[in-house]
Amino acid sequence: MNLKYIFDTQIKLDEEISNSLINPSNVDKKRVIALLVELGEFANEVMTFKYWKKQIKINHESMLEEFADGIHFLTSIAYRNHLNPEIPVIIKHTDFNIQLIFTYQCFTKLFKSEKKSNIKKAYGAYLGLGEIMKISYNDIIESYNKKNQKNFERIKNNY
Repeated sequence: MNLKYIFDTQIKLDEEISNSLINPSNVDKKRVIALLVELGEFANEVMTFKYWKKQIKINHESMLEEFADGIHFLTSIAYRNHLNPEIPVIIKHTDFNIQLIFTYQCFTKLFKSEKKSNIKKAYGAYLGLGEIMKISYNDIIESYNKKNQKNFERIKNNY
């Protein structure tokens, strides 16, 4: 999947964020923590792990917003490490929950090493979750743009 547009757009947002940072220490590790949190929030919107629920009704808009949050943090990590924005989708398993566990494993590897191969695999696994949930390329771009606009407004309002 070609994410050049998202990479280029994320650079602009990150420049604005870094200009307003109060505590710039350990930002790389904090990005990975934020990424793990966003993965959990995305999973919470999808709800497939909630075995105790009798009825699962996914709020598609909320799911897309949480997915976009993950794209923001992944892209920040990826472009800083000079990753090519052409990211192959990786689906290890069509069961969302198994793919989710695989994606968590890929994300936690980023704590130890932000090697290009680890980042590419993590990004691809995340895109795989999106594909399992029928999130299209256009959905990704649209939800990313909405969230990006919201993030710029937050910066402007000293969020």
